[in-house]
Amino acid sequence: MAVYTCKKCKIDVFPVWNAWGHALIRMEHYAQARVKFKQALQLHKGDPAPVILEIVNMIEGSPPVDVSTVRSMYEHLARSAPAILDDSLSADSYLNVLYMPSTFPRSERSRRSLESANDNSLPGSEFEDGPRSNLDSVRYLECVNYLQEYARQHLLGFMFRHGHFKDACLLFFPPNAVPPPPQPSSLGVVTSTSSPQRPDPLATDYGTIDDLCDLCIGYGAMPVLEEVLSTRMVSTTAHEVEIHQHTAAALSRICIFCESHKHFNYLCRFQVIKKDHVAAGLCCIQLFMNSSSQEEAVKNLENAKMHFDEGLSARYKARDSTKVLTKGIRGKSASEKLTEEGFVKFSARVAIQVDVVRSFNDADGPPWKYSLFGNPNDTETFRRRCKIAETLAEKNFDLAFQVIYEFNLPAVDIYAGLASSLAERKKGGQLTEFFRNIKGTIDDDDWDQVLGAAINVYANKHKERPDRLIDMLTSSHRKVLACVVCGRLKSAFQIASRSGSVADVQYVAHQALHANALPVLDMCKQWLAQYM
Repeated sequence: MAVYTCKKCKIDVFPVWNAWGHALIRMEHYAQARVKFKQALQLHKGDPAPVILEIVNMIEGSPPVDVSTVRSMYEHLARSAPAILDDSLSADSYLNVLYMPSTFPRSERSRRSLESANDNSLPGSEFEDGPRSNLDSVRYLECVNYLQEYARQHLLGFMFRHGHFKDACLLFFPPNAVPPPPQPSSLGVVTSTSSPQRPDPLATDYGTIDDLCDLCIGYGAMPVLEEVLSTRMVSTTAHEVEIHQHTAAALSRICIFCESHKHFNYLCRFQVIKKDHVAAGLCCIQLFMNSSSQEEAVKNLENAKMHFDEGLSARYKARDSTKVLTKGIRGKSASEKLTEEGFVKFSARVAIQVDVVRSFNDADGPPWKYSLFGNPNDTETFRRRCKIAETLAEKNFDLAFQVIYEFNLPAVDIYAGLASSLAERKKGGQLTEFFRNIKGTIDDDDWDQVLGAAINVYANKHKERPDRLIDMLTSSHRKVLACVVCGRLKSAFQIASRSGSVADVQYVAHQALHANALPVLDMCKQWLAQYM
């Protein structure tokens, strides 16, 4: 009648069909409601999305009218009311009228109470911390049908809200197929954030890969996306070139998203799926830099070494096997660029870094303070490596020696720094052990330079005469300088005269003159008169 009246009065019929459809939804007559809404949308001018969202909100917002329950309540009231009409409306009588006996037949119970137990079987319910849908399967599918037909750009968010994470991921990665490109009507809604000048080849009517990643991060559903892509990579054959290229491009986009948003844990997992072992290894190194404990740091480094070793193994296997077709992907991956020598070098350095981290503990500070990684041309990286090597030389000389020569660090400067530090703290026993360790690893001039650093500290700071250290010097000239620093001018003259160095004797004479050591000055003059 309402439709007829609108037509006769030339009034817009859309509100009538729309209201009719909403009324049918409230009564759970979904098939009839679809017919009415189809009629309504044919008459609707403009974007149908607001109309569809209103329908979805109604289905989501409140349970439908349970007609059978209402009828049961009415029948019970009708039976109970005559029995109390002549009585006063006491509290007991009032409650008796409203009482719903629990012995009602099962057919008269609310269907909603029965279906609530089945809601937990919805896809995605295995994620205990995820969203719990208030929709049963019938109402959920009804919403999906409306969104799929008229408002696809809103379907992705709807699925995530109701915990259907896998179904949402499969919109972008349908089994054995590539998702169709967005329809022209939705190009204004779905655009690429990375290249606005041209259409995004990975975009769909449901959104972009970035939209999917945003929702996966927000709902904690990244593991679901990993599972979908892992399964897709395994199930795709070499002949399905288009699917392989689409998956590889999507993986690259996901990796870019994770890297730009600093989701390094997820980034590493997708790089593994992508089979980019070097990138995964480097990502684990970044995770090591972010580690807050020694245990976490060691775990990340061991994972990095594992990825580099797997990359080297894959490189060996690639020699005798046909390479996977990667024609659709620009450039080479990090694994393809690195040489076999590079794999070995990375693996060796990671192994050294593991030993370095284990040499310290959490009380010594965060693990990144002992990182050997970085740009070798960076002064801060160089300074940090030298400091680590100097600290290790006191704790674990063999490891320090390995670090020094693996990273081409100045061994003499590092040894001299440690010798000065031990002398300053008067660690005589450790100093002796240290000199025993470095003996034979450096030449005589460098040996004297390291000894000289310790001698200077004893002489200038502690005002002591380290005779034992002076005797360990190999160069007569260094011994002369050390004796002068310690105030042993007579010993300096004796060493200089025995070596026959005129320059050293002249130096001792000059120092004796300033120190007013006249006997030593006379000896120097006599010797010089004899040899000059």
